[in-house]
Amino acid sequence: MDFAPIAAGDRAAFEALFRLHYRALCAFAAGYVKDMDQAEDLVQDLFFRLWLDREKVKVTTSVKAYLYAAVRNRCLNAVKAGGRVRALNEEVEELQEAPERSEDEHAERIARVQAAIESLPEERRKVFKLSRYEGLKYHEIAERLGISVKTVENQMGSALKTLRADLKDLVPLLPWLFWWGERGG
Repeated sequence: MDFAPIAAGDRAAFEALFRLHYRALCAFAAGYVKDMDQAEDLVQDLFFRLWLDREKVKVTTSVKAYLYAAVRNRCLNAVKAGGRVRALNEEVEELQEAPERSEDEHAERIARVQAAIESLPEERRKVFKLSRYEGLKYHEIAERLGISVKTVENQMGSALKTLRADLKDLVPLLPWLFWWGERGG
């Protein structure tokens, strides 16, 4: 697969790349970090960054080789740090620092994301924030809130569906926010 169409902003090519490699990259990452939730977060973060920096990314090998090397490096950094990947609020802060966007555009994007999250029903919002801001696994959220893991799964599914609809025009896929993959760990 050629990276040039993605660098030029072709969303369909980016989505095709994501769908083609996502699961295999997650399995690859899980071999390093020994935690499927963290592996998925690392891969999602890679795709999110790849889309944001698409015009600056230089792929000198095959796209597949680039993706695997990038995932390996992220995994090694995560293992070295001994922690979870950055939470959503840190990603939002980084969006504010992106030089190619105006301050007003940043403020509008951040406000839209925050408003969409805050507009979720209370329990759904709590579940979402515990998952994405604090990086808790579904069983940890269930314990903290005194609800079943199945309820957590249902609440996250509903939250993601709502946020996907409300924020679909911000960034294609928003993988760090919207991936439907199994996160129950």
